[in-house]
Amino acid sequence: MPQLFPGQWVSNDWPSIDIEPVEFRLVLPLLTHLAVTYQFPLPAVQHLPDLTAADFQVLGAEATLMLDPWFLSLAFDSAAVRDRVLADLLALPSDFFPV
Repeated sequence: MPQLFPGQWVSNDWPSIDIEPVEFRLVLPLLTHLAVTYQFPLPAVQHLPDLTAADFQVLGAEATLMLDPWFLSLAFDSAAVRDRVLADLLALPSDFFPV
């Protein structure tokens, strides 16, 4: 199970969930789980040379997933939504994410 930490993006002050390890293999299972759990369409994932990103809405909040060589993070424009999603992810079984 990845390690999940509450944080905050410096660029826009959005509350975030920082995820370790920083690995691409976590992106699709994470987005799929969120889309199914919170009933929104699976967002388009943008792939650039050193960046993978997806923008979506969850529980009425704007959200972004970003992966670059240094971090994997989900950020929300609402601390309450970040906290709810973090609690949900922490409650997943330890074998939920691929190894």
